[in-house]
Amino acid sequence: MRMNNPVIRTAMLLFLVIAPMAGQSSLRQALQMSAPLISSNEPGRLMVGEQENSKKSVLLGVAYSLILPGLGDFYARKTEIGKYYLGADVALWLAYGGVQSYGHWVKNDARTFAVQKAGANFSDKQAQYEVDLGNFNNVDDYNQAKLRNRQFDLVYDAASTYAWKWTSEADRLIFKNERIRGDEILRNSQFVVGALVINRIVAAISAARSVSDYNRNVQSLGGWRVNAGAMGGLFAADGINLTVSKDF
Repeated sequence: MRMNNPVIRTAMLLFLVIAPMAGQSSLRQALQMSAPLISSNEPGRLMVGEQENSKKSVLLGVAYSLILPGLGDFYARKTEIGKYYLGADVALWLAYGGVQSYGHWVKNDARTFAVQKAGANFSDKQAQYEVDLGNFNNVDDYNQAKLRNRQFDLVYDAASTYAWKWTSEADRLIFKNERIRGDEILRNSQFVVGALVINRIVAAISAARSVSDYNRNVQSLGGWRVNAGAMGGLFAADGINLTVSKDF
């Protein structure tokens, strides 16, 4: 049908924008299920608002949320739910980084204290060296204890960088307490890791529900597809091409 009247052309353009929503049960569902598209498929023909409802994969939604919590809900177009899981994941990662940084800061501060007060050298040393450093006033006391227990393989060379001697018992206890506190802080970061895992599991369950709800909505709409086209281009339209189809 040819349309040369400007008023008719304007009405036709409005129709082309609204027509894709006609296959939905409500305007709200139309906005949620798909966004209007503008594309040119053939010369001289402009397709406006092509709309198609198709089911989504529940397994894919679950996989998305296991990788990044909330992404599965975004996949199912439930952004109001997905943003909370995503925000929780970001907050937990920040908490984990903060706890790890604080724990290492406490331990490094304790090591600096031991260097100043005991002449300790932590280069290329195992964690056990720090434990021994906090339990004995000097390397000679440590070696004597190991010899009494016939643990000859654990003796340190007193002339090497493993030697130490605390200026006082109080300083040794300060180092010992700070070292233990730093280790406890680092162990507590494991609880944050557990929370990250739980958040992913809960988000995956939520994603499965969201995708299932999405698929039920698609099924209730009967798989209708609405295509509205303007012959000759959107701003030089001289005809309407409207196609309504249904998947079975």
